[in-house]
Amino acid sequence: MPEIRIQQIAPDDAPLLDAAVALYRDSIEKSEQRPEPVFRALINRPDYRFLAARLDEELVGVAVSWAPEDADFWLFEYVAVAERLRGNNIGANLFVASRLMAGQERIALVEVDAFTGEEIQAKRLAFYRRLGCRRLAGLDYILPLNAFGSPPPMWLLALAQEENLASVSVMEVEDWLRRIYSEVYLKPLDDARLATMIDPLPDDVELVGI
Repeated sequence: MPEIRIQQIAPDDAPLLDAAVALYRDSIEKSEQRPEPVFRALINRPDYRFLAARLDEELVGVAVSWAPEDADFWLFEYVAVAERLRGNNIGANLFVASRLMAGQERIALVEVDAFTGEEIQAKRLAFYRRLGCRRLAGLDYILPLNAFGSPPPMWLLALAQEENLASVSVMEVEDWLRRIYSEVYLKPLDDARLATMIDPLPDDVELVGI
C-alpha cells in the first residue's frame, strides 16, 4: 500500500474539512456525534487539533483532539478511518501523531463504548489496548451529548507516560471530568452527571486492563 501521509487540517482548507466531516458522519456512532455545524466549528478553536490521513490526495482517516495548553492531559475525542482501509494502522498512526502534537508527557484520555459483549466494542477496545491505554476502574462515563439520542454506556481510558502508573487520585479525575464537561462540551459545573460519575469513586482510581 502507498505511504499514508498525516497532516494537520487548516481551518481554511474547505475541501479537506468537508471530506473529514463526511468521514466523521459515516464512521462515528450517531448518538456520539455532534451536530455538523458544531463539529465544524471546533476547527476554529485554538485548543482543538484536526489531523488528516491521506492516501495520495484522498482523505482516508481523521482524528480530532482537544489539547488546551494549560492542562496536564488531553482528550483524543474522535478517530475515523475509511472502512476499506481499517486494519492498516491508520488509526494508530493518527493517535501517535495526535499524542506527539499534544505532548507525550501529558496523560491521554479517550472516551470509548463500554464492553457489553458486542464484537465491534471488543475490536475497538483491542485497538486501544495495543496502544497501551487502560481503563479508569469504577468510572461509568456519561458522554454529555444528546443531539441524536442517548449515547451508550461508556468508559474513560487513559494512557500515561509512566507505564507502571497504577492509579490516579480522585481529585485529578474530578479535574479531568470537570474540564471536559465545561470546556469540551460547554456544560455547567453543577451538571448532576458529574456527581453521578465522581461520587462512587475511591480516593485512588486504579488503571486496569481492557
